[in-house]
Amino acid sequence: MNTADRALVAALQRREADWIGFLGELVNSDSGTFDKREVDRVGRMLADAINGLGFTTERVPQKQFGDHLIARKPGRGDQRLLFIGHFDTVFPRGTAAARPFTITDDRATGPGVYDMKSGLVVLFAALTALRDAGAQVWDDATFTAIFNSDEEVLSPTSTPIIAAEARQAHTVCVLEPARPGGEYTFVRKGAGMFKLTVRGHAAHSGSQHELGRSAIEELAQKITRLHQLTNYAAGTTVNVGVIRGGERPNVVAAHAECEFDLRVLTVDEAERAQRQFQQIASLQYVPDTTTELTGQMRLAPLPRQRRNEVLFSWVQEAGRKLSLDLKDIVSGGGSDGNTAGQFAPLIDGMGARGDGAHSDREFIVLSSLAERAQVLALFLADWPTRVGELAVPAR
Repeated sequence: MNTADRALVAALQRREADWIGFLGELVNSDSGTFDKREVDRVGRMLADAINGLGFTTERVPQKQFGDHLIARKPGRGDQRLLFIGHFDTVFPRGTAAARPFTITDDRATGPGVYDMKSGLVVLFAALTALRDAGAQVWDDATFTAIFNSDEEVLSPTSTPIIAAEARQAHTVCVLEPARPGGEYTFVRKGAGMFKLTVRGHAAHSGSQHELGRSAIEELAQKITRLHQLTNYAAGTTVNVGVIRGGERPNVVAAHAECEFDLRVLTVDEAERAQRQFQQIASLQYVPDTTTELTGQMRLAPLPRQRRNEVLFSWVQEAGRKLSLDLKDIVSGGGSDGNTAGQFAPLIDGMGARGDGAHSDREFIVLSSLAERAQVLALFLADWPTRVGELAVPAR
């Protein structure tokens, strides 16, 4: 490492305890997606923190979800960096009180610690180090950060904001957590949510069973065929995760429905799968039943692209300065990177290492908080001299 690199690393090391403390404050503040009051409280914590770095923040009011935040710091040049991270979690109010932020050896636990409050802290730590060390990128580049509150439900209200900002960016950094092996990602599957609704005819299951038309029986046939569309070789999975139907055991079910998830690596595969959904919906196994298919793709696939491979090679170079051998992986999970990556070069999974997202087993490797912040800061410090090698963003 050169003198400037060592200054960055030293700036991060000096404040490592502060960042661990900030992470504890975030984790101990519930922010379940649909709890607007609590989510907005965490949003104010983030706004205060980034305002302290010289950013200006704009609240994007929401009725159902917490307000989104857009933070900006203009630079002297025309190079533009976009950072994306969400501050909602899947956990209800009271979870943080029941199992608060806890450190055991090199492991930190608590609701949302991995997905993705640690990623937010990685970003704050890296930006602060760039400022404190006087890195040129801090003064020259325009920084924009989007903190959104609805990612855990596939970002229905923040997607237009992300797309608009990504169109203006030369590079996007998504602070979603690293994969369990510590891998970064720039290839993500697209995600769709769909529902089959079947209507039949009710009847007494004992005395007039023959007069009934079971919506559950019809749906069961179709669920089996939906699951048969999973093709691991093609990277396609179909999962029926919710089933509802019927009223009582002694009534032939007049109504049944299922909700299912589609994950695909390519747009072509998404279109093929949706055609098969239509075909399955049109089949009839129980006479006089009807089936309706609803739903759509929510996140477009983020395919492998050369510009992102080049970008990740720069991340790897930053890692080698710290004696780290950084890897990438294809992710089956979607993120806001799926959206932003349609418009600009992107690296995702820049947050902390850990595992157990969305469960009470969630944790991060605590030392990875500083490690990933160091990689991000070193990558950003070198980025301005190389960004010309990437495609110019759409305007």
